[in-house]
Amino acid sequence: MQDTKPSSMRFELPDWAAFLLRLVRRVALAVLLAAVVFAVLELAARYLFPGRSTRFLLAGASDGQPAWVDNQFFAYRFFPERLAHAPLPVVALQTPAPDTLRICLMGGSQALGAPDPSFGLGRQLELMLESRYPHHPVEVVQMALEGANSHVLREAARDLQWLRPQAVIVLLGNEEAAGPYAPAAGLGRLYRRLGIARALAIFSRTRLSQLGMAGINRLFPARIDLAAWRNQEPISLKGRLEPGDPRLQTVYRSFRHNLAAILRDAAQAAPVVVACTVPVNLRDCAPFATDYLKDETAAQRVRELLRAAVAAETATNQPEAARFYAEALQLHPTHAEALFRAGRLALQANRPVEAANFFARARDADALRLRADSRINDIVRTCAAAAAVTVFDAEDLFAKSSPHGIPGHELFLDHVHFAFAGNHLLAAALVERLELLRAFEPEPTGIVPGPEQLADELLYAPWGRAAELATVVAQQIRPPFQRQLNNAETVGRLNAELANWETRVAAISPSNTQAIFSRRQASRPQDAWLAARTAQYLLGADDPARAQAAAERAHRRWPHRFDVRGLLAYARACQGEDPAAAIASIRGADRDCGYFDVALAIAVGQEFLGRKRYADARPWLEHAVARDPWNSAAAIALSQTLHRLDESPKAVETLQAAIKRNPQTPLLWEELAALYCLLGDWKIATQCFRKSEEIAPYRYERFLKWAQALYSLKQYRRAQRRIADYLAAVPNDPEALALQVQIQANLPPETSPAEPEDEQPVRRYPWE
Repeated sequence: MQDTKPSSMRFELPDWAAFLLRLVRRVALAVLLAAVVFAVLELAARYLFPGRSTRFLLAGASDGQPAWVDNQFFAYRFFPERLAHAPLPVVALQTPAPDTLRICLMGGSQALGAPDPSFGLGRQLELMLESRYPHHPVEVVQMALEGANSHVLREAARDLQWLRPQAVIVLLGNEEAAGPYAPAAGLGRLYRRLGIARALAIFSRTRLSQLGMAGINRLFPARIDLAAWRNQEPISLKGRLEPGDPRLQTVYRSFRHNLAAILRDAAQAAPVVVACTVPVNLRDCAPFATDYLKDETAAQRVRELLRAAVAAETATNQPEAARFYAEALQLHPTHAEALFRAGRLALQANRPVEAANFFARARDADALRLRADSRINDIVRTCAAAAAVTVFDAEDLFAKSSPHGIPGHELFLDHVHFAFAGNHLLAAALVERLELLRAFEPEPTGIVPGPEQLADELLYAPWGRAAELATVVAQQIRPPFQRQLNNAETVGRLNAELANWETRVAAISPSNTQAIFSRRQASRPQDAWLAARTAQYLLGADDPARAQAAAERAHRRWPHRFDVRGLLAYARACQGEDPAAAIASIRGADRDCGYFDVALAIAVGQEFLGRKRYADARPWLEHAVARDPWNSAAAIALSQTLHRLDESPKAVETLQAAIKRNPQTPLLWEELAALYCLLGDWKIATQCFRKSEEIAPYRYERFLKWAQALYSLKQYRRAQRRIADYLAAVPNDPEALALQVQIQANLPPETSPAEPEDEQPVRRYPWE
């Protein structure tokens, strides 16, 4: 039948609508084509490139039973291989034994228990539950990762469904501004929108992303080495976020969306979910950086008021100091340093409520966002309420358990990481809350052990405490901690504690130490954490045979772990095993060991170097350099070893070759300068030190290396000048202070002629 409707009655789209329709069709076609191309490339990549699993957990086995184990390559999705940390060990049976109490703990370095997870929140929680429920198996699965923020943990939370725990505990918030896909990260401007960061996190699941990263690492290996040493530098060089920075809103939006997703996954996997607010050190952690007013006239007035306030405070005129601080804060309400100083003054005047308010505001105004602020904790409470899960106010718990109601060094090692007492406080409170929520069916029949009992059980006192303090002291004398206004008193307190605990360690005879370790292992024969810790202590006590036995116990429980294999290989190497066989044992039957064999070879080589077993260190470091010629740390350690083996020409060649690859790495120039100094080539040494200063003028460690080299040559006047330069920048370094005392004790009389600065003619080398 023909259409009899006149042409004038037919509907025709306006030109703009027709154009828009064509545009939509073309965009849809382009998107579809891109999706098809991506799918084809992804399938091809999966076929051609072996790749690695991107899940947090992998299917494995334990004593012949199917189990979920940690994926040591999980962090490779978010960090370069050389900088990535493996998750904590996980071995969880896919079909748990009857009446097993299983808890999952999710978080970053605070939940992980840095600097040593052996004494962290998860370990203490596990031992408390074992004591409380002595007739039931207990598993605390620690889904924590060094440096992880909510972007990373959202990806890990997908695997909670496989574990089917009775409870999930979530504790995160400190790494939101500086972790992966965060505004203070290396590509921070790229992540100003939540959608971009989320899309990149999802893309990291693909084989194409792995292939791309492998290609970049192969094409630009020197960039990884540069990133490695720059990663140790202060985040203040790139990561400032003042209180009014619009990027902070991205941080808060991302955290809210990611935390909501994590809590949803947790609620689907477990009947009880606990979201913890984040306590941080307020009283004994000064702000890392302060932002300044854009108006220079107002900024200068604030500086004048602060100088007047400090002068009045020094003169013990507290009312006058308080008045000056108030005037400064009226002009600049988010001046972090002024807020912290005002808080300390209020505390001295016995006004704890006012002091707590100042300290909290100083934390929120800190331009280096290394601590969770009040907005982060508000988001935790809001998300927990929206997800209908339990919120546990750990921030309030720590405040109520601290002197003056303000958390400080009694519960914290540094800015965010818990001291042993802090971990115990939180773990005990969580056990109480889980029981209140009826997370476990059986009734408790035991008691929660106190901190002293747990310290003995975990071999924390005195060995762990001494090692922990040594790590924290080394951290505090480096940026950004070294720039805190209370750094001197913090380092002084830590050094006094360290000396006390080292004295207690030295007071225990080797035979008593071995007896204590043996007795503790016998009481917990299946505890791989305890076995690994025991092996480390025994290696430090020069008892490699017993250390090997302890490491073998840990290896039987965690056969998949490269770090445990490295510990076992080191124990065997200490007893004379062929280095090639020991190095091969780290790889084991795995075809892919990522970067772990390089990192462990460097660690073992440096241990031997520290013990002055230079011939034993050499093959390990040569393996590391052969596997990664662009690794400056390996080249430096190998050159030091060769120099001490009286092979200085080879040591120089090793550093020269490394500099050819990585001419912008100041550590290489510093080491080469120190080596030339030891060889007596003063002018070449000076040139190398100046080159390192040109690359990284803020790296004052070059002066310390220079002073050490000069001291070893008995060039005490030169050494005195260099150590003075170093201490002017890093006044609290105990190693440098001890060296200064030694130098001054050996200084010649003032009447002796001064040593000339330069004695050798300038030489030119083809590698320059």
